[in-house]
Amino acid sequence: MVEEKDAIKKLIGYQIGITSNLLRRVFAAQITKYAENISPEQFAVLVRLSTKNGLSQNAIAESVLKDDATITRILDSLEKKKLAVRKKAEHDRRSNLAYLTPQGKTLVEKVFPKARFLNERLLDGIEKEHIRVVFEVLERLRENAKKI
Repeated sequence: MVEEKDAIKKLIGYQIGITSNLLRRVFAAQITKYAENISPEQFAVLVRLSTKNGLSQNAIAESVLKDDATITRILDSLEKKKLAVRKKAEHDRRSNLAYLTPQGKTLVEKVFPKARFLNERLLDGIEKEHIRVVFEVLERLRENAKKI
């Protein structure tokens, strides 16, 4: 039996989890102001496609840390919304590449500056050195988690 009151608050997973949930809710609320029915996960895929159009589902999955089945569902949804499209890869007909549609590109161009502004507000009052350290620590946590 756990003796210490609030012992769970001392677990890194708990602290990151509650912070992640709060940030996701704030981010989702901000995105839907400018793009109805777009989830943070869908937006992440759209932004990734805006940096390199014509990506395999596997490359997208690795980039946004989602499994292949989730990426398939996200791309299905984005296709229904006419924001992305999948085409057979020329070099390998068995694989699909995902592309932004013109509507998807317009949405990213409209919403990404809002996401960047939200990021600035979230980081308000935090020194750049502390932000750099947080990024390094989070990367190390991800690396450690992958080993488990």
